[in-house]
Amino acid sequence: MCPHVPLHPCSGTESTPGKPRVAPSPAPPYHGFVTPELDPPPAPEPRPAPPARPLWTAFLTPGAILIGAVIISATIWLIDRNDSGDDVTHMAAGGSETSATGTATSPTSANLNLKTAMTNYAAELKLDAVRFDQCLAQQQNVALLNTHVQRGREFGVTGTPTFFINNKMVVGAQPTAVFDEVIEKELAASPTSLDQYSATIQQLAAAGRFAILDRKPDVSDAEIEGNPMAKVMVAEFSDFQCPFCRRWNNDNLERIRTRLGNDVAMAFLHFPITQIHPNAANAAVVAMCAGEQDKFWEMHDLLFARQAEWQELQ
Repeated sequence: MCPHVPLHPCSGTESTPGKPRVAPSPAPPYHGFVTPELDPPPAPEPRPAPPARPLWTAFLTPGAILIGAVIISATIWLIDRNDSGDDVTHMAAGGSETSATGTATSPTSANLNLKTAMTNYAAELKLDAVRFDQCLAQQQNVALLNTHVQRGREFGVTGTPTFFINNKMVVGAQPTAVFDEVIEKELAASPTSLDQYSATIQQLAAAGRFAILDRKPDVSDAEIEGNPMAKVMVAEFSDFQCPFCRRWNNDNLERIRTRLGNDVAMAFLHFPITQIHPNAANAAVVAMCAGEQDKFWEMHDLLFARQAEWQELQ
């Protein structure tokens, strides 16, 4: 149980009402897996180059999967259900993982692997198989993942799902009513103080789950559903392997989508928590490659709906 103290639950990060939590200073951006040494040893005798591995195999190696973790280095993550009832996967000082949703479902087939599962999803969406495979190997996907993770950290994101409704930060899988209220107020006139909100949202602010910021995140490189120039942009930092992100999508996304159009839009930014979700970064790249063929949101929905099938695959 987390103590009732004025800290973000189990995070070790200070939370001040009305302000986002302060995340640790980000590590340098990811530039590859070669680390320069100050005093390099003498060059070894040249050796024959090993046989080239298929691109997807290289992509699935443990080192390659730690895309988001390169930036969020030296952190441990856990899943916590806080006293306000919302769920969020977030950074913590502890070393254990707990979940209100129970154990993960095992794959239905012992012979299924992650590559096969994702290829099957691409086929279901009628993606061009050659273009899809080529996209999976593009280094620019890794760069975009790191860009989104870094941006999230700059805005105080320490877990998923975290939302920004314009410049209003909402942390966790909050009820639909919370999103409805914030969206309505943004459509009317963007509030600048907490006393313009209901008691429910003021309580979330006191718990570090809602904040009014001085700016909103850039979504120019995000997938957007609705009008990119909408008056209200709901930007979600999410992880395809996060159970609470899936729950939010199951409970709230349909309602949010009824509002999408000229005035309200939704943006998706990647925040894979690879320390406990080792397949999350790969799933993010799969969604990006579906997006290259204008099927991002279809793949987005499919990955969350079938999360139990692929989350434990090798």
